[in-house]
Amino acid sequence: MLIILYSMSLFPHVPISPDDYQGWYNAGVNFSKLGKYQQAITAFDRAIKIKPDYPEAWNNRGNALKQIGRLQLALTNFNLAISFAPNSYLAWYNRGNVLNDLERYREAISSFEGAIQIKPDLYQAWYNLGNAWNSLGYYQKAIENYQQAIEIEPDLYQVWHDEGQAFFELGRYQEALKCFAQVIKLKPNHYEAWNFKGRTLFYLEDTEGEIISYEKAIEIKIHYQEAWNNLGKALSNLGDWYKAIACFDEAIKIQPDYSLAYYNKARCYALQEKVYLAIENLEEAINLAAGKPYREMAKTDTGFGNIRFNRKFQALIEGDIMY
Repeated sequence: MLIILYSMSLFPHVPISPDDYQGWYNAGVNFSKLGKYQQAITAFDRAIKIKPDYPEAWNNRGNALKQIGRLQLALTNFNLAISFAPNSYLAWYNRGNVLNDLERYREAISSFEGAIQIKPDLYQAWYNLGNAWNSLGYYQKAIENYQQAIEIEPDLYQVWHDEGQAFFELGRYQEALKCFAQVIKLKPNHYEAWNFKGRTLFYLEDTEGEIISYEKAIEIKIHYQEAWNNLGKALSNLGDWYKAIACFDEAIKIQPDYSLAYYNKARCYALQEKVYLAIENLEEAINLAAGKPYREMAKTDTGFGNIRFNRKFQALIEGDIMY
């Protein structure tokens, strides 16, 4: 008996014999390409039922399960694929990806290394190996792996971006700046790179370049609250209070619970000795904080120096009252 797949396959009207494991596998691949992951899983099940030691089917079934959020089950499928085909670099690579998603970074590192050992020019594995080290806070190791990926594929703007962030975390701002410049060269509308370029230029004491970078990020993505907040901080550092507060307001308009923008707005008012407005916005930041230590920050932040000894400010940062 022939079973016909009509509507969901990329190749409608193609008959699949019940014992044609390759046909069912191909149907699963086609369903996956269409984003029909549950149907793909069903097709891979038919292939595996006929040929249980079919590593490609287990691997692609794992990918489909990952797409619908069944991460632990996907991991089991990748493990089975590897058990049947230990030299399948794709199975090792996909196993690493799902372990990254499960935040099991050490195991992910081992999987990516396994993929690279089999296929040394697999730049995706080098990149995601870097991401795993990055997630663990080992920024130098992350950089080394990002550079391996770039050596294979020099035009990977996202790798340049993540390498720049790693340099930034290490305080190596000149090297970070070069990375963000390369991102922008490859993808001029990469608003996150413009924003990070601005943050980097702050530490390099280039205020003009910092402001230009944030403005460029906002030009590309007008509803970019982080860039508005950073632009506000840069303008505040120049003493341009009116424009700074307008930027913080834009950030809050985009994200009403943006506690950091409220904190920076409070700081801006404190620098102007506008006590009531400073305390009002600091209180809002604290209320929205979700674990962020704004009380502790305000205790030592020199921006609040003008209102440091105000009784209501003291009560707020000590947590005695909510003003």
